[in-house]
Amino acid sequence: EERGLTRFIWMTRYFGSLSIGVIPAVIVLLISDWSPAQYGLSFNNTYLSLVWIVCLLVIVLPVTFINSRKPESFAVFPFIREKHWTRQMIAHNAFTWVVYLFGYELMFRGILLFATVPIMGAWPAIILNTAFYAIVHMPKSRKETISAVPFGIVLCLITLTTGTFWVAFIVHCGLALGTFFFSLKINPEMKIV
Repeated sequence: EERGLTRFIWMTRYFGSLSIGVIPAVIVLLISDWSPAQYGLSFNNTYLSLVWIVCLLVIVLPVTFINSRKPESFAVFPFIREKHWTRQMIAHNAFTWVVYLFGYELMFRGILLFATVPIMGAWPAIILNTAFYAIVHMPKSRKETISAVPFGIVLCLITLTTGTFWVAFIVHCGLALGTFFFSLKINPEMKIV
């Protein structure tokens, strides 16, 4: 049962990447006159992007480490509740997070954000994007939903400043993978074998 749930979560992440991000992005790119770069799908402002990535990860990783040490986090993280983890399971879980967050950020900080700015203006587009982002986090927990608001605003501002969704993607991966790795290592109910 436990392994079946693990595989279901992994399959859900693959499906989510395709259904939330990759397939809609392909459709939008096929029917739109815009180039991929106009949706933030390019490597613009590399130096500025790297500075933002490093600065945000310096903040995000210690916060995830501190949060993972709290007893209430043991009940939630990592999402997969396997008691014994092999290196292969750890690698597969990390990979599914990266795949899922690629589709997720491709839609939120790529297609959705860049498509709505010309129609609504920057701040209304950021508010809309952040509202959707917070709503998606509602099933997880109240704390995550509230945290999604400032995090979403920051990621939108950085995305518009750099002209690329890659910063948001990499930082979001850092958050998810940091939470996963720290929680797995610290959770007393779980063991790496």
